[in-house]
Amino acid sequence: MAHYKQRELLEQLMGKEFLNNLPRDYYSQNKYKSLNTLTDPTVLDSPRICKSFLVGKCPYDIFSGTKEDIGKCPKLHLEKHKILYEACKKRNIRMPNLDYELDYMWDLEAHLRDCNLKIDSAQKRLEYTEEEKAGLTDVTRNLDDMDVRIGLMMQEIDILIENDDMEKSIVESKKLADLCSEREVLSRTYADMLDNLNQSHQQKLQVCDICGAYLSRLDNDRRLADHFVGKIHLGYVEMRNALKELEEKNRTYNKESSY
Repeated sequence: MAHYKQRELLEQLMGKEFLNNLPRDYYSQNKYKSLNTLTDPTVLDSPRICKSFLVGKCPYDIFSGTKEDIGKCPKLHLEKHKILYEACKKRNIRMPNLDYELDYMWDLEAHLRDCNLKIDSAQKRLEYTEEEKAGLTDVTRNLDDMDVRIGLMMQEIDILIENDDMEKSIVESKKLADLCSEREVLSRTYADMLDNLNQSHQQKLQVCDICGAYLSRLDNDRRLADHFVGKIHLGYVEMRNALKELEEKNRTYNKESSY
């Protein structure tokens, strides 16, 4: 029974393909070897091995068990590979793509690109409705028309004054004053419409700029706090921080290499 448990533990650590090649007397003789010598470092170059798992955290694992679970990573996640990778790093053994950090960076970029597209789409859905846009457009058009009429009336009054037609210029000036008053009322109406619409949208929903989730401004502090400590939100925070760190490291490396 102990042998079965031991084999199961090793299978999780080393993978089935390794255990299939073990000698029959492996357990009885207790021939344990250093994990660093069991596998040649070049095996890490295999495209079957998840480089994100080696370097940091694979996005597939980050969201496992959440509503954003994207399934199981199609590449290998074996502890023996991670241990070997860390051993190579300690011995300063250079590996491709800046010790696979570029592979990890590209993987993070791909997943975060999808998240950013989701955020943009969610924000667009919170924009004004067609009916709201039409109402604002009508008021704006009326304001523009009034501005044109006011401009023309001012020119006409100037011409009347130049021609010493004071009686008619006074009449037109009164009409101009009435039109300016109407425009002021309409302008306040437009400002009130914008204010009410903005308040309405703010009270309804907003989009989290980290994970793309919808948040209500009417939620209490406890509910908002639950979101910000949730597994999905923290997962995206971790990914964005890791990507930022890798990008900065890559910029520094490229800058040093250019000298």
